[in-house]
Amino acid sequence: MKNESKLTWKDVVKEALLEIGSSGHLDDIYSKIKGHPKTETNPTWRDTVRRTLQQYSIFYQEEKGSGIWYLREEKPLEEFDPKKNPNPGHEDVQGMLLQLGKIYGYETSAAINDAKKRFMNRPIEEIATIKEFQSDIFHPKVIEVVSHIDVLWFGGDTEMLVPEYAFEIEHTTDVTKGLGRLLDLYKSGQRTKLFIILPVDKMSKFDKEIKRSLFRDIKGICQARTYEPLIKLYTLAKEHDSQKIEFLGE
Repeated sequence: MKNESKLTWKDVVKEALLEIGSSGHLDDIYSKIKGHPKTETNPTWRDTVRRTLQQYSIFYQEEKGSGIWYLREEKPLEEFDPKKNPNPGHEDVQGMLLQLGKIYGYETSAAINDAKKRFMNRPIEEIATIKEFQSDIFHPKVIEVVSHIDVLWFGGDTEMLVPEYAFEIEHTTDVTKGLGRLLDLYKSGQRTKLFIILPVDKMSKFDKEIKRSLFRDIKGICQARTYEPLIKLYTLAKEHDSQKIEFLGE
């Protein structure tokens, strides 16, 4: 259990739904949350609760507009075995990055066009923790940019999400396009750590493209990583997370 002072709105709403029985009407959720310490410093906390329900993939409605919200069961993913998957695809890399972000305590998003793709038999849209960007948090132009980045890791809470890491995966597409999207993110005013993830045989293409004058603003910021160290990190992180949960019970 998190220290109460460190609870996010997502934590608070999740706990309220669990107390109700994993599903409930918005009014019932309000009743459970009313009087919580986080509401004392937020006079518009009901608006924040609604944003939280709309923003995170852990919450969903079977019938939109019904007022009934459900808590999605979080099932552990199967282990990614590089021996069985010697040639990982775009969605494999994307899924690993999303899971890594979650393990490290970030909220995560995936490119809107990849929502229905699957990683380890789970839709990408369910693995990413953010399902919708609120226009009162990000300027519409920023939303347009972040919605098309392959993977983003965010810090912050419901009303102030900050993109801290951005990843573009260049599996079969042109490295230039991924760099272009990261450049757009940089130019939108977000000071995010930028990464291109690509097969080792594309490293020379990255080295060539990043030196172009077009990308001079992100030349010293954007880094390239290949699949192999990502898979190693993912395997270690999953094992560590499993051991942590077993040892600490959380």
